[in-house]
Amino acid sequence: MRKSALLATALSVVAVPVAGVAYAATVDQSIDVTVSPSKAGTAKKPAAVKLKVDIKTKKKVASETFATRSAVISFDKNLVFNPSSFATCTQATVQANEAGCAKGSKVGSGTAVGEALGQVANLKVSAFNGPKNTLNLHVTGSAPLAIDSVIVGKLGKASGKYGTKLTVTIPANLQQPLPGVFATLTSFVTTIDKKTSKGKPYVGLKGCSGGKLAFKGDFVFSDGTKASATDSVACKK
Repeated sequence: MRKSALLATALSVVAVPVAGVAYAATVDQSIDVTVSPSKAGTAKKPAAVKLKVDIKTKKKVASETFATRSAVISFDKNLVFNPSSFATCTQATVQANEAGCAKGSKVGSGTAVGEALGQVANLKVSAFNGPKNTLNLHVTGSAPLAIDSVIVGKLGKASGKYGTKLTVTIPANLQQPLPGVFATLTSFVTTIDKKTSKGKPYVGLKGCSGGKLAFKGDFVFSDGTKASATDSVACKK
């Protein structure tokens, strides 16, 4: 997921004038989802699961420079989310000091890789349950540029074979961490842990339609171009 920003990314500390030119994004986009365990519970008692989402964006033209403007990740209708049953941590608190977040509000972790000006940044991601059905993704890194940003995702209703979607808008300062420099996210991997609070799982599997769970990612880049990718995961009742 080229969430370039979701990745804050690695820019070179020296901005080259030509770097400010954003090219049309031509990419190989993929999304790879893992759900474990894959055995479903019921509508009344969904089985708690661990959910891993691995998004990759591969440039077809190495010289292209662009960032991800927004992303929408859609989850199968048999997956249910219960953020209201968990402790929360605000974006401001996560940004200031993760240690200040309430116990139980951290729901996952991950990694990301960003590129800019030929430099690569390997980043750490921490996921916190936020207020009002939000997910706060804290992205940090130290080289080649210090990165410390929180990206907010909003959980909402989807339609058709999808039940829930996570909508993320990348802040402008993460799309261009340095003036005129676009940062491209080539990898963004987040794992939501198998967790339960107040008798409900953060992510639960309530059924298995046709033996498969469907997932989709829709991405919009800084030049206005779009890309989509889908994945399916085996499940059982």
